[in-house]
Amino acid sequence: MIKKGFFTKLDEQFSLRISTGSNEEFIKILELNIAVHGEEIKEYIERIYKEHPKKKDILWFYIEDNSTGQIISSLTLLPLEWQFEEKLLSICEMGFVGTLKEYRGKGLIDKLNEFYERVMMERGYLLSCLRGIPYYYRRFGYEFVLSLDERFSLSPNQIPSMELSHIDIRKASRKDIGYIQNQYNSNSNNFLISNNFDTESFYFKFMNDSFNNNKLSAYIIEENGKPEGYFLIGMSFDNEVNTIITSQLSHPQMIKILQHLNELSKNEKDLILNVAEFSEFGKYLFSMGKLQSNYGWQIKIPDLKRFFESIKVVLENRVEKSKFNNLSKTVIISNYKQSIELMFNKGKIEAIKIESGYPDAEKCDVRIPGALLLKLLLGDRTVDEINHIVKDARINPSSKKLIEILFPKVNSIPDTYY
Repeated sequence: MIKKGFFTKLDEQFSLRISTGSNEEFIKILELNIAVHGEEIKEYIERIYKEHPKKKDILWFYIEDNSTGQIISSLTLLPLEWQFEEKLLSICEMGFVGTLKEYRGKGLIDKLNEFYERVMMERGYLLSCLRGIPYYYRRFGYEFVLSLDERFSLSPNQIPSMELSHIDIRKASRKDIGYIQNQYNSNSNNFLISNNFDTESFYFKFMNDSFNNNKLSAYIIEENGKPEGYFLIGMSFDNEVNTIITSQLSHPQMIKILQHLNELSKNEKDLILNVAEFSEFGKYLFSMGKLQSNYGWQIKIPDLKRFFESIKVVLENRVEKSKFNNLSKTVIISNYKQSIELMFNKGKIEAIKIESGYPDAEKCDVRIPGALLLKLLLGDRTVDEINHIVKDARINPSSKKLIEILFPKVNSIPDTYY
């Protein structure tokens, strides 16, 4: 099993390692990331490497030049759990990816990714997600799926000036964690995918005295002295705008937040906020201002058979609640390279098989090329919407209602503790 301290010689020039967690390795990893990403990443890496509650499970992969001992390329596996309806999925995030300029073009990230995916298989991580630069990660089979960064713009005069003295905003403390968790879980029930609440990880990322682009601060919203919601505030990854995450809030409570932010900016400029488009706060901002830009998570599922085995109960429950509750049929889903066969008998999946090769069009219920299939599987888009992008996204007309039951379009609010 690949674990901390792992070592393999790639060739005469390079070796691949996984950090043991030593201070010597940390200094070298930090130097590489500062050289690649800039000085502003220094505090971020220090906190994750030394203080994160999950640090024993975080794996820092790196490649060193055998002749100098210098670390010249690295990436990190960061464990997470996402809630997928009633099923908890063990996943991982890829972070801190980079290679020194003079060593690029030698396939070093390809090698790191190869071992990253080996660890995924060994440890049962079903899905990998990342927040990286556009296009590059398509080479490894990633696709933009699920919302990540939506920026809304509104001018100060669009913020209602109504008097809201009965609503107060205060800094959250440790004693508020139980309340926040209940609100968080209640809100997550409205979405297909959400980050599983972990108290210590939540405290690490979201309960800070000050905030920046890797730390957020939590605030409680009170009405007449009683907690009625919360919001989390930080800076976007590029350190340009405020990121806001909220519980379910009323319109007056949303207005109070906007008034609070407007006061902080001294009414001098437009407010540009990074808010989840599908959240209630995002919908409210969209009704007032305009969506300025958006971005998405990049997702990869290396083993579709394992993924379907893990969400089997979710698919069975969806069928049970529908007019197909006594389904006995083999449902075939293809990405044009592999076909997944879900063998239903009286509403239960008795077997899951994978067939390689170009699909038989007449037998397939749905065909969507490559990783674009994940947009359907993770509730991000319907087949018709994907077909609008790529014309070889095809569905058997007789299977359309069933596919819509098995893979409905449902909003998600995935997040990370890193």
